[in-house]
Formats: sequence, structure tokens, C-alpha cells
Amino acid sequence: MQLLNFFLHSSVLVLALFKSIKADDEISKTLIVDQSGHGDFTDIQSAIDSIPSNNNAWIVVRVKAGIYNEMVNIPRDKPKIYLQGESKQSTIIQFGNGGDSIKSSTFSSNAEDFVATDITFKNTHNLEPGNPQTWAPAALINADKASFYRCGFVSVQDTLTDSQGRHYFENCYIEGVVDFIWGNGRSIYQGCVINVTTSSGHPAGYITAQARGSAADDTGFVFKDCSIFGSSAYLGRAYRSYARVLFFRTKMSDSIVPEGWSAWHYVGKESTIVFAEVECVGAGADQSKRVAWEKNLSSEELNYLLNPGTFINKEGWIQSQPKLFNFFLHSSVLVLALFMSTKADGGISKTLIVDQSGRGDFTSIQSAIDSIPSKNNVWTLVHVKAGVYNEMVNIPRDKPKIHLQGESRRSTIIQFGAGGDSTKSTTFSSHAEEFVATDITFKNTHNLEPGKPLTWAPAALINADKASFYRCGFVSVQDTLTDNKGRHYFENCYIEGVMDFIWGNGRSIYQGCVINVTTSPGHRAGYITAQARDSAAYNTGFVFKHSLIIGTGSAYLGRAYRPYSRVVFFRSKMSDSIVPQGWSAWHYVGKESTIVFAEVDCVGVGANKSKRVKWEKNLSPKELKYLLRSNIFINEEGWIQSQPKVTTVF
Repeated sequence: MQLLNFFLHSSVLVLALFKSIKADDEISKTLIVDQSGHGDFTDIQSAIDSIPSNNNAWIVVRVKAGIYNEMVNIPRDKPKIYLQGESKQSTIIQFGNGGDSIKSSTFSSNAEDFVATDITFKNTHNLEPGNPQTWAPAALINADKASFYRCGFVSVQDTLTDSQGRHYFENCYIEGVVDFIWGNGRSIYQGCVINVTTSSGHPAGYITAQARGSAADDTGFVFKDCSIFGSSAYLGRAYRSYARVLFFRTKMSDSIVPEGWSAWHYVGKESTIVFAEVECVGAGADQSKRVAWEKNLSSEELNYLLNPGTFINKEGWIQSQPKLFNFFLHSSVLVLALFMSTKADGGISKTLIVDQSGRGDFTSIQSAIDSIPSKNNVWTLVHVKAGVYNEMVNIPRDKPKIHLQGESRRSTIIQFGAGGDSTKSTTFSSHAEEFVATDITFKNTHNLEPGKPLTWAPAALINADKASFYRCGFVSVQDTLTDNKGRHYFENCYIEGVMDFIWGNGRSIYQGCVINVTTSPGHRAGYITAQARDSAAYNTGFVFKHSLIIGTGSAYLGRAYRPYSRVVFFRSKMSDSIVPQGWSAWHYVGKESTIVFAEVDCVGVGANKSKRVKWEKNLSPKELKYLLRSNIFINEEGWIQSQPKVTTVF
């Protein structure tokens, strides 16, 4: 009943949830693609080919983990296909064709009503040594009503051909150098990560090349709450005379050139080009040297472009498409997780609303926490409405089973500016067992304020067992995330800092996280981890799986905070921010035999191990299995599945 009361706070949320469930019920068929031969097909195109022309009911093509070396085309007469991978790190469609901006595409969708989730599209042509750089799209989207969630797009030139139609991209990763998001689509990119890579012969790349050709064309690219990092680039160049691109509340690294934009072939005709930035942040968002013809949009223009309901989604097609939670469907273990999660949600006893406007139960988060009785034995949901909450928040040891829920990590932020103590200065502290946080950012502004000396300034301290974090942010400079003790699980989180910014003696798995190494005063190399395992008998350590390391600064993967320090990076992508030696023994030089630092199957420029420290460990299959399997390392009794998973849809 309490959950129902929570959903009633937003009619939009209830409508979106209802429509999503309704759409899922209309799925007529599921096809399994598995390279091992345990599915219906071993390649994706065969599954597509089997779908009848003029299909009028949704068909799911579920692609098991693997690298599928093939070109995939969905023809115009096959609408309502849902292409579902297992994760963008593990399910990859790739091919190495180049030379044509359309025909060379690894993946092409020419049919209306298409959805893709948890899959990467990759064109390897320009990534292969010796191949001349040319057009090599990873994906071509050439029809109306296409949406992508948690997908990856990887190439060098023309990576994502957003050609025509209305499209929605959420939490996607897009990588390239030249015109790598281009076309005449009418699209919103929500919460996406944009990586500008390095290319020979191109001192500065171009993120977008939008092709609006007339004032009457209702097309354009809108980037909302995104992140840009990597090598030098313009935000975009005008591919046609009425090109339209807007970046809104996006974080830009210093990879963005000061001018920001290029008119390309339309120098002297810039009056028709609509390039704009609104409320962006970061070193690259400085507009003082931008081109003089960058546009200042009116409130009416902004409202039109930023509201999906007016710009791309008037008839609600996004909500009417299916939203499958694929991770619940792949194994019996995860089916059990779904059951347990549903059961846990049903056990939530109370929902408290925190809203700075005064329209909730409390206006501060700490007041809501204080209202929860000691030794609480049923889950309490603290729902925090969007806003920046300037307060220190502490959950004491005697208040277990709290679920702290924001609206998104970009819109719900807890911040404070204390420094000088690695424990007491933290913005957020959790000392109680059984804690969940979703869609919220914890931030310590002390070291971010000009003139203050660099010191300990944690954003969050996790000091008890069985804590999990989903889609959360942790932002500071030194000691950002104090992963102090207990078993912890972090999924799809963002962690930013310079010095020892993930540290402590926790027993934790970081799954699919983004780690951003920012620039340190004095430009010294920083340290991502400082793990504090003090004995071979301690069953602690940090394991990073399928994560991404980016940054403007340079850093070691970690240094040994204690003599038995243990950190593993598995199948993670590392930028050139990682120093060649990789690791530091710190105070334990000469005693490296007890330190367990390891990398397994990592990729990217920073994953080159040719100059790594000689004492980096090669783990046995048995050791790897133990550390990489959450059910063995941190989740023996299934506590992760038993915690509530309240889905946030805003």
C-alpha cells in the first residue's frame, strides 16, 4: 500500500509504468541467438530474416553474450523488433567494412518501431592498423520511432548515422573522432557518455555533424545531462545550412576546443545555424572564446527542444514500446532474484518524501532519517525529490533497512564542503546494515572550491555490511568514496576524484561503473584505489567488472594502503589516463609479494601491460572464479536479491 502511495505522487510515472507493462504483454515471440548453438539461431541476421514481413506485433531477438562478427540489417518491412543483449560490454555486433557512409554500416535499421538494449555496435575498419581512415559507421538508424537504452556505438568516423526519424538514446556510450554523431535525425540523447578518441591527421575531431537542410525541417540533436571526455574536438560542425544541435546541462572536459563549433562549408551563412549550449559545466564548457554566432535560445525554443513530449514524443511512442528487464530472464538464479526483489518491495513499511519546496513530508534528508525509529526491522523508503541538498547526512548504526532514492544522479544531489578528516568530513555516512541507494549523487565540494588546500574530503563513507548502490554518483577530489568495511555492491555508478578516491577495507564489487580521474593541483599522477586489506586472513578487496576509466588527469590504478591490499580490474576499458606502471606499492616497497593487484582481459590504451610493475599478480582460475562471482565473494546468502529494487522512472 505504501508503494502505491509513492507511485501516486506522479501521474506521469504511473502512466509510463502502465504503458510499459502493457507493451511487454503484447510481445508475440522471443527468438534466442546464441553462438554456442543453445538458442534458436547462431547469428543475428538469421533471426531477423526469420521474422515475417509486415509484422504487427513485437518480437524480441535476445542475443546472448558474445562477439558477433556480422553485418546486420533490419529491412523496412520488419517493424516492431526488440534487439536485446546481455550488456553493452558482453554482447557486441562488429564488422570491419569502410568506404561508404551508408553501405559500410555494421548495423542498419530501416524499419519503424525499433528498440535496442544492452548491446554494442562496432565498426572495426578504422581501428585496424594499416587501414586508411574513411567512413565506417557502427550503426545506421534510418526510420521513425527507434529507441536505444544502455547501448554502445564504437568507431572512428561516422560512428552513429542518426539519419532520419525520431530517436531516443538513454545511458548510451558513443565513441569516435570525426562526425561521429551525424545525420538529419530528430533525436534526444539522455545521460549519454561521449568519448572523443585520438586519430592521426585530425588535430581536433567533430562530435556532431547535423544535417538539417531547411528552417521547415523539425530535426536536430539534443543532448541532455550527458558527459564528454577524451581528445580534442569541436562540439559539432554544420553538415547542412540549418544544422541544429543543443547541449543542455552536460559535463564537458577540456577536450572541447575553445571555439566550440565550426560552420564548415557555411562560413558567412552562420545566421541559419542553430548551435547552442545551456547550463553546461566543466573545463570545456567555458564559452568565453566560443564562436560569436553561437545561438542564445529563447525560453520557448528551449522548452520545445528539451521536452520529449513536444520535440520527439507527441503521441507517446516511447512509453508504448516494450521495456524488458533482460537481466531477470537469462538464468534461473536471476528469476529467483526477481521473485525475491518483488517480495522485498512488498515489505516496505513506509515511504517518506523529501522535497525542498515543502510539498513532501520533510524539506531536509537528515530530518527524514531522524524520524525513522531505532532498530527499524522493515524497509523504509526515503524518496528525495530533485534538488541540491546542502547538508551532511548520517545514518546511525541502529537504523537499518533504509532505501534512499533520488530521481536521477544528475538531478538529486547531496553536497557539503567539509574537509580535513577522512571520516568526520564526509558528506554522507552510512553505519547501518542493509542499506540501498539509487539515482542520487553524493558530493564533497571542499577541494572543488578555489583557494582551499587539497585534503581529505570524502563524499561518502560506507561503514557497515550489505550496502548496495545503483546509478549513483560520488564526486570529490581526495578520498571520494570511503568503502570502509562490509560487503558492498555498486552498479552503473559514477565515481570522480584524484587521490585515493576509492579507498578502505570493504569487500566490494563495482559492476559497470564509470571512473573519472580529474586533474590534480600540480598535475601529479593520482591514485584510483587505496585498498586496506591488512592480513591474508581478511576476505576483503575491490573488484571492478566491465567498468570504464576516463579522465583529464593521469593516475595509477591503485596503491597499497595496507600490506595485503587486493584490487582486480576485469574486462574494463582504460583510457590513456592510466600511467604505464599501473600500480604503486607505496609504503610497502620490497614487500610486494603480499599485495594482490591484477588486471584480466582489460582493453584500451591504458590497459597496455608491457610496462607494468613486475609484481602485478597473475591470478589462478580458482582465484578469479572466487573474486568475480558475486554469489561467492560478497553475496553468499543472497542479500543483494533480497533488498528492495524500487524502479525510478522520471
